Amino acid sequence: MPRQSRARASAPKKPTKQERLMAAAVRLFSRQGYAGTSVRDLGEALGIQPGSVYAHIDSKHTMLVSLVESGIDQYLDAVAELPGTPTEQLRHFVEAHVRVVAEDVNRARVVYHQWRHIQPPERTRIVAKRYAYEHRLRDIIDAGVAAGEFAPDLDRPTAVRAVLGMVNWCPEWLPADGSEPAEAVAAGVAEIVLASVRVGHGAAHA
Repeated sequence: MPRQSRARASAPKKPTKQERLMAAAVRLFSRQGYAGTSVRDLGEALGIQPGSVYAHIDSKHTMLVSLVESGIDQYLDAVAELPGTPTEQLRHFVEAHVRVVAEDVNRARVVYHQWRHIQPPERTRIVAKRYAYEHRLRDIIDAGVAAGEFAPDLDRPTAVRAVLGMVNWCPEWLPADGSEPAEAVAAGVAEIVLASVRVGHGAAHA
Protein backbone atom coordinates (compact mmCIF):
# COMPACT_ATOMS: atom_id res chain seq x y z
CA MET A 1 0.00 0.00 0.00
CA PRO A 2 2.73 2.58 0.85
CA ARG A 3 4.46 1.69 -2.43
CA GLN A 4 1.29 2.51 -4.37
CA SER A 5 0.95 5.84 -2.53
CA ARG A 6 4.49 6.81 -3.49
CA ALA A 7 3.81 5.89 -7.11
CA ARG A 8 0.73 8.09 -7.18
CA ALA A 9 2.62 10.95 -5.53
CA SER A 10 5.42 10.80 -8.10
CA ALA A 11 3.15 10.61 -11.14
CA PRO A 12 3.77 13.49 -13.56
CA LYS A 13 1.29 16.31 -13.33
CA LYS A 14 -1.15 16.33 -16.20
CA PRO A 15 -0.89 19.60 -18.17
CA THR A 16 -3.86 21.92 -17.94
CA LYS A 17 -5.89 22.75 -21.01
CA GLN A 18 -4.34 26.22 -21.04
CA GLU A 19 -0.83 24.72 -20.97
CA ARG A 20 -1.78 22.39 -23.81
CA LEU A 21 -3.18 25.35 -25.72
CA MET A 22 0.04 27.32 -25.32
CA ALA A 23 2.08 24.30 -26.44
CA ALA A 24 -0.15 23.98 -29.51
CA ALA A 25 0.33 27.70 -30.22
CA VAL A 26 4.11 27.24 -30.16
CA ARG A 27 3.92 24.39 -32.66
CA LEU A 28 1.50 26.16 -34.98
CA PHE A 29 3.07 29.63 -34.81
CA SER A 30 6.46 28.06 -35.47
CA ARG A 31 5.28 25.98 -38.42
CA GLN A 32 2.80 28.28 -40.16
CA GLY A 33 3.33 31.66 -38.53
CA TYR A 34 1.13 33.76 -36.29
CA ALA A 35 -0.80 35.29 -39.18
CA GLY A 36 -1.28 31.87 -40.75
CA THR A 37 -2.73 30.33 -37.59
CA SER A 38 -6.42 30.78 -36.83
CA VAL A 39 -8.31 30.29 -33.60
CA ARG A 40 -9.97 27.38 -35.39
CA ASP A 41 -6.52 25.82 -35.88
CA LEU A 42 -5.83 26.17 -32.17
CA GLY A 43 -9.17 24.61 -31.29
CA GLU A 44 -8.61 21.70 -33.65
CA ALA A 45 -5.21 21.05 -32.11
CA LEU A 46 -6.94 20.51 -28.76
CA GLY A 47 -10.07 18.88 -30.12
CA ILE A 48 -12.35 21.70 -28.99
CA GLN A 49 -14.62 24.19 -30.74
CA PRO A 50 -13.06 27.54 -31.77
CA GLY A 51 -15.33 29.42 -29.41
CA SER A 52 -14.16 27.29 -26.50
CA VAL A 53 -10.60 28.53 -27.00
CA TYR A 54 -11.64 31.88 -25.54
CA ALA A 55 -12.51 30.18 -22.27
CA HIS A 56 -8.76 29.80 -21.76
CA ILE A 57 -7.27 32.90 -23.43
CA ASP A 58 -8.24 36.52 -24.00
CA SER A 59 -7.11 36.54 -27.63
CA LYS A 60 -4.62 35.02 -30.06
CA HIS A 61 -2.57 38.22 -29.73
CA THR A 62 -2.41 37.79 -25.95
CA MET A 63 -1.01 34.30 -26.47
CA LEU A 64 1.69 35.61 -28.77
CA VAL A 65 2.68 38.36 -26.33
CA SER A 66 2.93 35.82 -23.49
CA LEU A 67 5.02 33.39 -25.53
CA VAL A 68 7.41 36.03 -26.86
CA GLU A 69 7.83 38.01 -23.65
CA SER A 70 8.38 34.98 -21.42
CA GLY A 71 10.81 33.68 -24.04
CA ILE A 72 12.85 36.89 -24.08
CA ASP A 73 12.82 36.92 -20.27
CA GLN A 74 14.30 33.43 -20.34
CA TYR A 75 17.24 34.66 -22.44
CA LEU A 76 17.71 37.73 -20.23
CA ASP A 77 17.71 35.60 -17.08
CA ALA A 78 20.22 33.19 -18.62
CA VAL A 79 22.81 35.95 -19.17
CA ALA A 80 22.04 38.21 -16.21
CA GLU A 81 24.93 36.98 -14.05
CA LEU A 82 27.95 35.77 -16.01
CA PRO A 83 31.15 34.99 -14.10
CA GLY A 84 34.77 35.55 -15.05
CA THR A 85 36.68 37.68 -17.52
CA PRO A 86 35.07 39.23 -20.62
CA THR A 87 36.28 36.24 -22.64
CA GLU A 88 34.66 33.84 -20.19
CA GLN A 89 31.52 35.96 -20.07
CA LEU A 90 31.22 35.95 -23.85
CA ARG A 91 31.62 32.18 -23.87
CA HIS A 92 28.95 31.82 -21.19
CA PHE A 93 26.65 34.25 -23.04
CA VAL A 94 26.79 32.29 -26.29
CA GLU A 95 26.52 28.90 -24.59
CA ALA A 96 23.57 30.04 -22.47
CA HIS A 97 21.80 31.40 -25.54
CA VAL A 98 22.24 28.18 -27.52
CA ARG A 99 21.07 26.07 -24.57
CA VAL A 100 17.86 28.09 -24.30
CA VAL A 101 17.30 27.64 -28.04
CA ALA A 102 17.92 23.90 -27.84
CA GLU A 103 15.52 23.55 -24.92
CA ASP A 104 12.60 24.43 -27.21
CA VAL A 105 13.57 25.15 -30.81
CA ASN A 106 10.00 25.80 -31.92
CA ARG A 107 9.50 28.40 -29.22
CA ALA A 108 12.78 30.06 -30.18
CA ARG A 109 11.49 30.37 -33.73
CA VAL A 110 8.35 32.08 -32.42
CA VAL A 111 10.38 34.46 -30.25
CA TYR A 112 12.69 35.44 -33.11
CA HIS A 113 10.28 35.62 -36.03
CA GLN A 114 6.76 36.23 -34.78
CA TRP A 115 7.36 39.13 -32.38
CA ARG A 116 6.83 41.55 -35.28
CA HIS A 117 3.13 40.77 -35.14
CA ILE A 118 2.87 42.19 -31.62
CA GLN A 119 0.97 45.45 -31.52
CA PRO A 120 1.30 48.49 -29.22
CA PRO A 121 1.44 49.00 -26.35
CA GLU A 122 2.99 45.56 -25.72
CA ARG A 123 5.31 45.97 -28.70
CA THR A 124 7.15 48.84 -26.98
CA ARG A 125 7.89 46.62 -23.99
CA ILE A 126 9.06 43.73 -26.17
CA VAL A 127 11.39 45.97 -28.20
CA ALA A 128 12.87 47.40 -24.98
CA LYS A 129 13.69 43.91 -23.75
CA ARG A 130 15.27 42.98 -27.07
CA TYR A 131 17.48 46.07 -26.82
CA ALA A 132 18.36 45.18 -23.21
CA TYR A 133 19.62 41.80 -24.41
CA GLU A 134 21.66 43.40 -27.17
CA HIS A 135 23.14 45.90 -24.71
CA ARG A 136 24.15 43.05 -22.38
CA LEU A 137 26.25 41.61 -25.19
CA ARG A 138 27.58 45.03 -26.15
CA ASP A 139 28.80 45.58 -22.57
CA ILE A 140 30.73 42.30 -22.69
CA ILE A 141 32.33 43.18 -26.04
CA ASP A 142 33.27 46.66 -24.78
CA ALA A 143 34.78 45.21 -21.61
CA GLY A 144 36.78 42.68 -23.63
CA VAL A 145 38.29 45.39 -25.83
CA ALA A 146 39.05 47.59 -22.81
CA ALA A 147 40.74 44.67 -21.03
CA GLY A 148 42.89 43.86 -24.06
CA GLU A 149 41.27 40.43 -24.48
CA PHE A 150 39.53 41.28 -27.74
CA ALA A 151 41.08 42.91 -30.79
CA PRO A 152 41.66 46.65 -30.20
CA ASP A 153 40.47 47.45 -33.73
CA LEU A 154 37.33 45.37 -33.38
CA ASP A 155 34.30 46.94 -35.04
CA ARG A 156 32.17 46.56 -31.94
CA PRO A 157 28.71 47.37 -33.36
CA THR A 158 29.32 44.91 -36.19
CA ALA A 159 30.65 42.32 -33.74
CA VAL A 160 27.48 42.57 -31.66
CA ARG A 161 25.26 42.18 -34.72
CA ALA A 162 27.37 39.30 -36.03
CA VAL A 163 27.24 37.38 -32.74
CA LEU A 164 23.50 37.88 -32.42
CA GLY A 165 23.04 36.89 -36.04
CA MET A 166 24.94 33.67 -35.47
CA VAL A 167 23.16 32.58 -32.29
CA ASN A 168 19.75 33.75 -33.52
CA TRP A 169 20.12 31.56 -36.58
CA CYS A 170 20.52 28.41 -34.48
CA PRO A 171 16.77 27.60 -34.48
CA GLU A 172 16.91 27.41 -38.28
CA TRP A 173 19.25 24.44 -38.27
CA LEU A 174 18.99 22.90 -34.80
CA PRO A 175 16.54 19.97 -34.97
CA ALA A 176 13.45 20.43 -32.81
CA ASP A 177 13.59 16.78 -31.69
CA GLY A 178 16.69 17.38 -29.56
CA SER A 179 18.82 14.93 -31.55
CA GLU A 180 21.76 17.37 -31.60
CA PRO A 181 23.69 17.42 -28.28
CA ALA A 182 23.00 20.91 -26.95
CA GLU A 183 26.18 21.24 -24.89
CA ALA A 184 28.44 20.27 -27.78
CA VAL A 185 26.66 22.66 -30.16
CA ALA A 186 26.80 25.48 -27.60
CA ALA A 187 30.52 24.96 -27.01
CA GLY A 188 31.23 24.83 -30.73
CA VAL A 189 29.33 28.03 -31.51
CA ALA A 190 31.01 29.80 -28.57
CA GLU A 191 34.46 28.84 -29.82
CA ILE A 192 33.71 30.22 -33.29
CA VAL A 193 32.52 33.49 -31.76
CA LEU A 194 35.58 33.81 -29.53
CA ALA A 195 37.95 33.06 -32.40
CA SER A 196 36.47 35.98 -34.33
CA VAL A 197 37.09 38.60 -31.64
CA ARG A 198 40.35 37.54 -29.99
CA VAL A 199 43.46 39.67 -30.21
CA GLY A 200 45.44 38.81 -33.32
CA HIS A 201 42.47 37.65 -35.32
CA GLY A 202 42.64 40.61 -37.68
CA ALA A 203 39.24 42.05 -36.96
CA ALA A 204 37.56 44.58 -39.20
CA HIS A 205 38.11 48.24 -38.42
CA ALA A 206 35.32 50.46 -37.19
